[in-house]
Amino acid sequence: MLTRGEFPILDVDTDKNDLIGGWDREAHAPDTLPTRLVMAFLGPTVDQFAAERGWETAVELESITRDFPYYVTEHRGEKVAIVLAPLGAPAAVQNLEFGLNLGVKHVVAVGSCGALHSHEENAMLVPTRALRDEGTSYHYAPAADWIELEPSSVQAVKDALVAANREFAEVATWTTDGFYRETPAVIEARKEAGCDVVDMECSALAAACAFRGADFAQLLYTADSLADLDAHDPRGWGIASRATALDLALDAVVRLGA
Repeated sequence: MLTRGEFPILDVDTDKNDLIGGWDREAHAPDTLPTRLVMAFLGPTVDQFAAERGWETAVELESITRDFPYYVTEHRGEKVAIVLAPLGAPAAVQNLEFGLNLGVKHVVAVGSCGALHSHEENAMLVPTRALRDEGTSYHYAPAADWIELEPSSVQAVKDALVAANREFAEVATWTTDGFYRETPAVIEARKEAGCDVVDMECSALAAACAFRGADFAQLLYTADSLADLDAHDPRGWGIASRATALDLALDAVVRLGA
């Protein structure tokens, strides 16, 4: 049922049927993918791992940007799908929905974030809540400032980090669509609201998974820093953490829903 809001972005439709998803489900078998999916915001690392480790391509999502292969491998005795996730909430949720329509029920996203405080580069972080400063989540959940990640799903990521003897911190993330609108005033306001880091997908992925009844958690690692409001520090963009983060996400997703 459609409930109209003050602005179009605040319209909420609780009907889970949609035209695009229906086409996905008609075109593919419901078990085309395993139930566990890693959405990896990790650039060329995903294709490199696929080539080096012999991951098979189960299906491809055709997009105007590029085709996205959904690789499948076995990790710790469980079948897992892995897809390179595109930057930004709308594109990322497109890849998520495609996976959900083809059999996915448990999702771990992994990627970088910007530090709003004094987090060192390449620190491992586990978000427990996300500030909804993007548009996509409002198509999946009523308007609210925050979305809380399910504690049991968050625990799966924490357990994977503990098992790997990796230090980590729990954080609140600010999810924004406006990479180039991270102004000093906005950054300061988000810090005052309790945000530790900034990303571009977490709140939308969490909202979409909750709407579809799928488990969701995320692993972040710090890349650039916005802690100094006078100067952005790109550091090394966290590139050194990509391979490690992908292995940790694979460890986490096999724990999710176990």
